[in-house]
Amino acid sequence: MKPWSYSNIDAFESCPKKFYHTKVARDVVEPPNEHAAWGTRVHTACENFVLNGEPLPEGMKQWQPMLDKLVALKGEKIAEKQFAIDKNFQPTEWKTSWSRGLADLLVINGKKALVADYKTGKRKLTEQLELYAGYTFAYYPEVQTVTTMFIWLKEKKIDRATIERDELHTIWQPLLPRIKKLEDAYENDRWPAKTSGLCKAWCPVTSCKYNGKRDRNDA
Repeated sequence: MKPWSYSNIDAFESCPKKFYHTKVARDVVEPPNEHAAWGTRVHTACENFVLNGEPLPEGMKQWQPMLDKLVALKGEKIAEKQFAIDKNFQPTEWKTSWSRGLADLLVINGKKALVADYKTGKRKLTEQLELYAGYTFAYYPEVQTVTTMFIWLKEKKIDRATIERDELHTIWQPLLPRIKKLEDAYENDRWPAKTSGLCKAWCPVTSCKYNGKRDRNDA
């Protein structure tokens, strides 16, 4: 089994077959899309503003009041922080890790830390930053409190949560059964298709019987 990330778990649960073809066998490549390219530009602009004070480009200046709050935070600011842990929840090498993730912004201030993620899509809360809080506790033994922050740029809203070190079990208990299903899929080589509204027009796995593109090609 390859190192898993939160996005891997999410993609696997959405459709194991698509996950297999795009992430495991890699015989299907998801085509680039404008939303992904925009997200990359936004993340770069936010990083440059918060860390280096570079002005936000046109089309993004409306987010400055939210980002100013990050600039004002005390502590060491780290952008694109790579986390990688082993099965004992200890820091390890990226390539040989059990789990890994990339935090948009990490701020370390003594016993407190903040981990933030810039979101350009629709507001949808997930357990992603709870996992990143777990990574933070693993990497920084002195940290006792992690504040997580989803920054919804499109809606100009921020969702915060606070996790204490003694609550670490609440992060891993819900995740471990989900990870076990992914491990079982690798072990048994079982990747069933799961239908959704995305099958008809958006899925690149045209070999799947539920794919609408295949129907049009066969017509």
